[in-house]
Amino acid sequence: MRLPLKTEYACQVLAQLALTYSKDDVRQVDDLAQAEGLSPNYSVQILTTLRQAGLVISRRGKNGGYLLARHPDDITLAEIAAAMEGEQLIESSPGNDGMSAGMVHAAWLQVNQAMLEACREINLSELVAKPEQDGGADWVI
Repeated sequence: MRLPLKTEYACQVLAQLALTYSKDDVRQVDDLAQAEGLSPNYSVQILTTLRQAGLVISRRGKNGGYLLARHPDDITLAEIAAAMEGEQLIESSPGNDGMSAGMVHAAWLQVNQAMLEACREINLSELVAKPEQDGGADWVI
């Protein structure tokens, strides 16, 4: 199982937006991209998808940019993954008509369900980089 990079990057961009949520600050694409080491063009693609899913709001104009549509506590990993990848994080087709195909498919569906449940328990606030108390480097989770 491998999380697509686009989904991981979406989590990073959203974590950046969560940093300034309480200030209602609009963040520009270049700022978000630089903070997370992403290209601005790729960041725009990600933000467009997140906007279409209702997770971010875009503002046009000279001082335009992006901000979260809801409080970071109210946005889960499951929502982010669904926005970026569709409803299924792990897809498994029934395969062929082999003797074990049904059991293998059922096992992957069980794994998918457990992963989705875990993703529903983690919210965006938990992904925000926080400075260590001793003034050290920023870290997540």
